[in-house]
Amino acid sequence: MRDEYSKAEESYIQARNIFSQIGHQLGFAQSFVGMGRVHAAREEYTRAEESYSEAERIYHRIGDTRSSANILWYRGWLHRDQGQYGEAERLVVDASTIYGRLGLEAYVEECDEFLEDIRPFIE
Repeated sequence: MRDEYSKAEESYIQARNIFSQIGHQLGFAQSFVGMGRVHAAREEYTRAEESYSEAERIYHRIGDTRSSANILWYRGWLHRDQGQYGEAERLVVDASTIYGRLGLEAYVEECDEFLEDIRPFIE
C-alpha cells in the first residue's frame, strides 16, 4: 500500500508542476488537495495540513468558495482522525455555513452527520 501512496504522491507532484507551468490555478490547487489526501491516508497529519493550507490559499485567491469549504471539510476530518474534536467541529461548522450560503443542502446534511458523530467526544 505504501508503494501506491508513493506513486500517487509522485503523480500529484507532476500534476502540480504542469499546472504551475501552464498557469492553471484551479488544477494547481487541486494537486495540493490530492497530496493532502495522500498524506492524511499515511497519517502524515502535519504534511496533510500544509498541503490543504496551500490549496486553501489558492482557492481564496481565485475566489473559489465551494472548494474553500471543501478544504475546511477535509481539515475537519484530519483533526477528527487525530482526536482533536473541538477543532474538527469548528472547521466543519464553518464548511457547513459556506455550503448553506451556496445552497448545497446535501453537503450541509453531511456536515450535520459528521458533527452528530463527534459531539459525544467534545468536552
